[in-house]
Amino acid sequence: MLRMVSLLLMLALISPAASAITGMFWQPQLRDANISAPQWVTLMSRLRQQGIDTLVVQWTQYGPAFSDESGSKLLLQRINAARDAGLKVIVGLHADPEFFSRQKQTGAALTHYLARLRIADILQAKREMNQRGFQPQGWYISAEIDDLNWRGPQARTQLLRWLSETRSQLKAVDNQPVYISSFFAGHMTPDDYQQMVAQIRQSGINVWVQDGRGVNTLSSSECQRYLDATAQCAGSTPASGIVYEIFHQIAGKTFRGVPLPEEETRALMAQKSACDKDRLYFELRYAPAAQGIMQYD
Repeated sequence: MLRMVSLLLMLALISPAASAITGMFWQPQLRDANISAPQWVTLMSRLRQQGIDTLVVQWTQYGPAFSDESGSKLLLQRINAARDAGLKVIVGLHADPEFFSRQKQTGAALTHYLARLRIADILQAKREMNQRGFQPQGWYISAEIDDLNWRGPQARTQLLRWLSETRSQLKAVDNQPVYISSFFAGHMTPDDYQQMVAQIRQSGINVWVQDGRGVNTLSSSECQRYLDATAQCAGSTPASGIVYEIFHQIAGKTFRGVPLPEEETRALMAQKSACDKDRLYFELRYAPAAQGIMQYD
């Protein structure tokens, strides 16, 4: 019996490493309906063969998109095919197309807006569970946390309260891990950014930090300073994982991305995390597995 208890204790201690995610983001777009069901099955099988174990659906509603019957049917078919291929699925919730402008509000206006976001996310989670029948391995909050708008103490308090209350209410819907992503653009020092990420983790939310190399706002060495600060292997470990951007942004007034060279993406996907953290890749349409199936521009 003592040996069995010791074995169970050992398994419990090593379980975090075993549960690290190797995931691919999918940012659903209405044009993805043009992908046939057999093509999608092939794509999911390719992902699994290439070492991806989790599909992260970035949102299940974007403004009004995917809220109708045809949109629901499409998402359900795609998610079921991913599961049939052996992938776990983390389900993103409601995404507000105006989030990046509305988060700039202050005081009571910001508090009211964040409450609306929470209500929309909880309603979406209930809809996924009760109407669409999704059984997620995690929830993903589609709002992304930057290093500019949450620097002040009042805004930081509002941010942490919003996330903590959202996690608590999502737990009541289905007690699964909750994730969010964050990005940096040089508006905080690496140490200050690490502190913010750690505070979000303390609210019960797992934080994936975007590596920033696809958007090319900072140099590679500058990006690495932020990644090093948030991905410590010992002591305080604020980030749950890194989101590797497998695209290169083309300069222009609107966003346009093209895939990294295939060999570069495959090299990124072959790497292992030294700290047993989650490894995510953004996003599916830029992945080698999607060539000939998904459009990226």
